[in-house]
Amino acid sequence: MFLRWAFFFLALLGQAWAVCPVTVRVETEKPIRTIPDDFCGLSYETKMVLPNTNTGKHYFRGDNLPLITAFKTLGIKHLRVGGNTAERATVNIPNEKDIDALFAFAKEADLKVIYSVRLQKNTPEAAAKIAKYVSEKYGDRLSCFIFGNEPNKDMKYGEFLAEWKKFREVIVRPEYVPSAKFCAPTATDRNPDWARDMAGEPGMKEMLAMIGQHYYPGGDGPDVKDIVKARDDMLSPAWHPKYQAFYDLFVPAVLKNGLKFRMNEGSSFSKGGALGASDTYSASLWILDYLYWWAHHSASGLNFHSGQKVLPGTVGPDKPNVYTPLTSSEGGYTILPPGYGIKMFELGGHGELLPVAVEKNKDKVNLVAYGVVPSPGVVNVTLINREYGPEGRGAEVTVDLGRGVGSGRVVKMEQESGEVSAVGGVRVGGKSFTEDGKWSGDWSALEQKAKGNELRILVGPSTALVLQVTLKQ
Repeated sequence: MFLRWAFFFLALLGQAWAVCPVTVRVETEKPIRTIPDDFCGLSYETKMVLPNTNTGKHYFRGDNLPLITAFKTLGIKHLRVGGNTAERATVNIPNEKDIDALFAFAKEADLKVIYSVRLQKNTPEAAAKIAKYVSEKYGDRLSCFIFGNEPNKDMKYGEFLAEWKKFREVIVRPEYVPSAKFCAPTATDRNPDWARDMAGEPGMKEMLAMIGQHYYPGGDGPDVKDIVKARDDMLSPAWHPKYQAFYDLFVPAVLKNGLKFRMNEGSSFSKGGALGASDTYSASLWILDYLYWWAHHSASGLNFHSGQKVLPGTVGPDKPNVYTPLTSSEGGYTILPPGYGIKMFELGGHGELLPVAVEKNKDKVNLVAYGVVPSPGVVNVTLINREYGPEGRGAEVTVDLGRGVGSGRVVKMEQESGEVSAVGGVRVGGKSFTEDGKWSGDWSALEQKAKGNELRILVGPSTALVLQVTLKQ
């Protein structure tokens, strides 16, 4: 009865979707953990550290103001450089000038950097010289070193471990970097057992800053045959159990051995992404949920793989960027749909993570919710309605905060027509990003006042909200 009435009422208002009641309960007195300030990061190929062959300019440089602004606006605090080109013999190893430009950018954008040095067809001494230069000049910006990239593609675990130890032993000599910390093994999602086994190796707690792991839950993007299903999968509740199964393969061993871990390369689909899914508004909703899922599962952070013209196999003069949060454009940089989801996390995801439960969801609306305390007496509740299409339903969400609620405000992410297959028309706080990396959107006041411990808010299909409220003492 309620569902039919709500559909009729909203149709009169021009909203042709049904509304279902949902209750979300937030445990404001039981913080789980503090989300690291540098939780959200990007990952780039080592080739991007080299100067452009046409212009001679570095992509990462201290005067690249639009890119610096975009990183700051999105809330990107961490940068990993490596990828396949870290090991590619046809790609030059960055020299001191290239490294200087990279860390000038890192200083201006206020980033921590994971720096990859070549492992295969390299010598420990050559790697150590680079590590020494980076550490002595930019140690305050250095997160850790990586040897190589996805070594499980070409090596057995025992072979890699022996080579890794050989390189490490040289780098930590007194004449190089005795205090060096590393991130390893950074294998593909085919071998999370490498992360599990390396965490258990003797002495790794002292040697490693963190365990590194790569993960693309959708598999290889170019292999996707049904792009509608790919978008549906990204927004499906079924992907949470998939994440959990992957987590179970290595994270318990990492935590048991007293180590941290970072998903230092990944996205929705690998090999450049799935064209028509990874580059659409579906990715905005997916990436926001994905960040919170790993925040709830002990990750130190995530680095989403990025770059320029990264999709192989496409036809035409320009290969489109697909899974990247941003890409170069004529006037600076265009923020792509994944970047909008990252911005929503930046608005709602700093502080102490709270337990949140979606309850009284009789109609099984595809909605997820997360809570964070950004400062004492303030709570952020992120609501993501992953329903979409002609059958997509809205949710009238009753948020129970367990304490009296004072003032509040809200910021919304939406696509102008509600179309998850769209690339453009995405907005946060009513505004899209400009090519100079700036965003002029804003929060809005809540239209409905709270009643006691509860407040109600309408979350339309394919919409995400960050609700920020103050709690009464």
